[in-house]
Amino acid sequence: MILGTAGHVDHGKTALVKALTGVDTDRLAEERRRGLTIELGFAPLALPGGGRLSVVDVPGHEKFIPTMLSGCAGMDLVLLAVAADQGPMPQTREHLAILSLLGVRGGVVALTRADLGERPGVGEQVAALVKGTFLENAPVLPVSAVTGRGLPELLAAIETQAAALPPAPAAGSPRLHLDRVFSVAGSGTVVTGTLTGGALARGMVLRLWPGEKTARVRGLECHGVPAEALSPGTRAAVNLAGVGAEEAERGMTLAPPGALELTDQVDVSLTLPPDAPYPVKNNCRLHLHHGARALVCRCVLLGRDVLEPGETGFAQLRLEAPLAALEGDRFVVRFFSPLATLGGGVILETHPPRRGRMDGARLEGLAVRASGDPAAIAARRLAEAGAAPLRPRDPAPYRAIGAPEGEGWFLSPAALAGYRSRGLALQQQGLSRPAVRDRLFPGLPRGAAEALLARLELPAPAPARHPLAGELEAFYRRAGLCPPADRAVEGAFPGRETEVKAARRALTDCGTLAVVCKGFRIHAACLAEGLERLRRRFGTNVFILAQARDALGVSRRYALMLLEYWDRSGVTQQLGEGRSLR
Repeated sequence: MILGTAGHVDHGKTALVKALTGVDTDRLAEERRRGLTIELGFAPLALPGGGRLSVVDVPGHEKFIPTMLSGCAGMDLVLLAVAADQGPMPQTREHLAILSLLGVRGGVVALTRADLGERPGVGEQVAALVKGTFLENAPVLPVSAVTGRGLPELLAAIETQAAALPPAPAAGSPRLHLDRVFSVAGSGTVVTGTLTGGALARGMVLRLWPGEKTARVRGLECHGVPAEALSPGTRAAVNLAGVGAEEAERGMTLAPPGALELTDQVDVSLTLPPDAPYPVKNNCRLHLHHGARALVCRCVLLGRDVLEPGETGFAQLRLEAPLAALEGDRFVVRFFSPLATLGGGVILETHPPRRGRMDGARLEGLAVRASGDPAAIAARRLAEAGAAPLRPRDPAPYRAIGAPEGEGWFLSPAALAGYRSRGLALQQQGLSRPAVRDRLFPGLPRGAAEALLARLELPAPAPARHPLAGELEAFYRRAGLCPPADRAVEGAFPGRETEVKAARRALTDCGTLAVVCKGFRIHAACLAEGLERLRRRFGTNVFILAQARDALGVSRRYALMLLEYWDRSGVTQQLGEGRSLR
C-alpha cells in the first residue's frame, strides 16, 4: 500500500517522513542546500503491528506541481501536512483537490511544527478545508518532527486507516508509471514507479509505452530488497535488459505488449471542483496529467459549450502526443496559461469518434459508462457492438450478465440469434461445420470461433454419424487432457485405420475433436474442463508452466502442448516466463 505526502511548501513533509522512517528523502545536494524538496522521495514505513507501507514524498512548491502529480499514481493513502503555526495555504488546497480528483481513498492530517505553537483557529480552518472530501472524517493530529510529539499516535492512526482499506486489487496486467530512470554500474537500466494492475515477475517481457521498445525484467527490488515477483500496491525498482537509460524517461509506462491502448484522443467525464479558478470552454487548450505523464491537449466539450466550476460533463481530449491508457483511468487537467489545477475525471473511451459532439445517443452511452455499473456498461457495449463479437479486457461483467461467450469473446443475445439463423441457412446450403464457422466468424481465433459456434446449437452435421464415431469419441474422452497422437489412435484400432481416419475427420469437422497441434487431437469437452481448472486455480493471475502442469494434472509435455494451443487461440497470453488467462 502506498502512503503519499501532500501539503504546502515548508510545512514539514520531508522532516516528518524522516522522523517516521529514518530516511531523508531529500537525496539531491541542491535539495539539502536549499532546504526545498525538488524531486520525489521514497521510503519504507514500518507500522506498529508489523506491516509496512511505501511512502512517496512529493514537493510542495507550486512550481513543482507536475512533479508532485507524477508521484501520485497508485497512491492509496495521504499524509496531509498542515503547519500548526500557519494553517492551510494555497498548495495545501491544490494538493488536496488533486488527490480528490485522482480517487485517493483515505488518509491522516498532520498538524506539523506543533513545537512552535498552534495558530488560533487552525483546527476550524482544517475542518473547513477537508469538509466534503475523502479526508472529512480523517484523524487530525498535532505532531512535531523535532520533539517527537504525536509521532506514536500518528503511526497508529496511519495503521488504522490502512487496515480500513481493502488491498489494491490484483487484476489485469501490471503497470508501472515511470517516475525515475537511471543506470547502475554492472546492472544497466533501472526504472522505478508504483506498481498497479497485476503482479510483476522477473523474466517478463514488457513494453515501454507509448514507444515500441521492449525489455526483459532482469531483476526486481522493493526499497532495496530483491524479489522474484512484486504485487500491485508496492514501490518497484525494475532492472531492465535490452533497453538503455536514454530510451526510457519519466512519464513512460512499463506494461506487457498489448496491455494498453495507444490513442491520441479520449472521451472523458470531466469534473471541475466548486473552487476551480476558471470555467472550461469548448476547444480550449489544457495540460493533461495521466500517471506520470504530462501532455498538452485540446478539450472539445460534448453536449455543451462551457463547463462551469462545480459541474461535471463529458469532453473529448485531443492529445498532441500519443497516450497509453485504459478506460477507467483517472487524470487531472490544468489550465494552459496561467498554470492552475482546473479539474479531473475518468477516461471513458480510448478510441471514440471524432464527430458528433452533440449526438444524444453518444452522450447517453457515455452516461452509462460514467455510472460505473459494470453490468450496465457491459450490456451497453454489447448493444453498440451490434453483430460484431466483442473481446473486453475484463470479461467478468459480461459473464455476470450471461452474455454468450466463446473463450473471452462475447455476443449480445440478439446477435447470437442472428448468427444462428445464418448458420442454419449455411448448413442447408451443404457447407461443412468448419466452413460455417469460418463464414460466420472470420478473423477470430479458431478456439473462440468454435466455442461461439457451439453456442448456436446448430444441428450436428451428418458426417458425425460415422459408425465408428461413438467408439472413437469414447477413446478420446478416456485420454482426457493427454492428447493422443493420430498414429497412436490408429494403432489402437488395428485393421481399421481407414475407418478411424474417416470417423476422426467427421468428429473434427463437427467440433467434437480439436487439433491442439499437428498430429494431436483432444476431445472438446476435455479441453473445456482443463480451461475451467486453470480459471478456478489462477483467475487473472500470472502462472508458470510448472503451476499449470500441476493444476491440469498432466506431464510437462502435455501442459505445454495445451498452453501453446490456448496461446494461439487467444485464451492465454505469454508474459515473459509466465502466462495469464485473458
